Amino acid sequence: MLTNVTNHAGKSPPVAIGRSAPWCEVISLAKKMAPLQMPVLITGQSGVGKEVVAQILHYWSERDRADLIPLNCGLLQDQLLESELFGHKKGAFTGATQTHDGLFQAASDGTLFLDEIGELSATCQAKLLRVLEAGEYRPLGSTQIKRTNARIIAATHRDLEKMISQGRFRQDLYYRLNVLTINIPPLCQRTEDIPLLVDHFLGQSQAGTSPPVLVPGAMKQLMAHHWPGNVRELKNVIERLRVYCDGEIGPESVESILSSQSNSGGGEHQLATFHSTATLAKMEHTYVQWVIDQCGGNISQASRILGVSRTTIYKIQSTPQ
Repeated sequence: MLTNVTNHAGKSPPVAIGRSAPWCEVISLAKKMAPLQMPVLITGQSGVGKEVVAQILHYWSERDRADLIPLNCGLLQDQLLESELFGHKKGAFTGATQTHDGLFQAASDGTLFLDEIGELSATCQAKLLRVLEAGEYRPLGSTQIKRTNARIIAATHRDLEKMISQGRFRQDLYYRLNVLTINIPPLCQRTEDIPLLVDHFLGQSQAGTSPPVLVPGAMKQLMAHHWPGNVRELKNVIERLRVYCDGEIGPESVESILSSQSNSGGGEHQLATFHSTATLAKMEHTYVQWVIDQCGGNISQASRILGVSRTTIYKIQSTPQ
């Protein structure tokens, strides 16, 4: 977990919550890649924290005095996306009532984070390739060539190599984007991070209100869930529990929220991720440690809450993971 320090630009670091080995590896790799000027491709399932990693790449680089500008490539239609990226000249298309600079100009000296890069059209892919190769682009409706030195960080949950074989993504663009790669494991492989994330999301209460208390049985249920929507899904569940529960969050409330999500299609990736779910022993170890932490390290109190002996707790703690 990154400590809350301030760098020379006077900005606080991104909040990167977690202590699991896979997550710590991701953060370490991002900090090593940050000073480099090369593009980075971040891969992983939806909701795993790709934008957080992009923020870390920007924050620990020499570009941190400039802006990190994010854009979700899947949210805009083709012409609007081109205009947003490359800008346009007044009158370039219907509704273009004034000249627009575009994000490549705004991100000069900074970082442009292109999320869902797999959603780019063939036209946008060709134009992006030109930027990566020569640092040049041309706004819509203009004959003027502009230059940018923005660093590009791209992210996707799609299999770009499969898209290349299907003719849906340019191979040359893939090679340009994939100079440096960071793959973020799903939350089901980072169960040790769940208690920290839950505490963080519970702490985001509205001003003047106290966060509800999560009883140990409820945490056990949260840790046993497969989380197909990853950290984004976990945050959604905790936000709903904060609204519906007054003072204390019990197992019944967690079961109710998780069941409602499953019934609405939240378990679409369950079979796909089951093979990579953490072992029962590891979840037990993490859960027991969370209870001990909640008890301020008091093993006797933790044993009473868990309903097991102190010897059992020591045995679980000493079991290799």
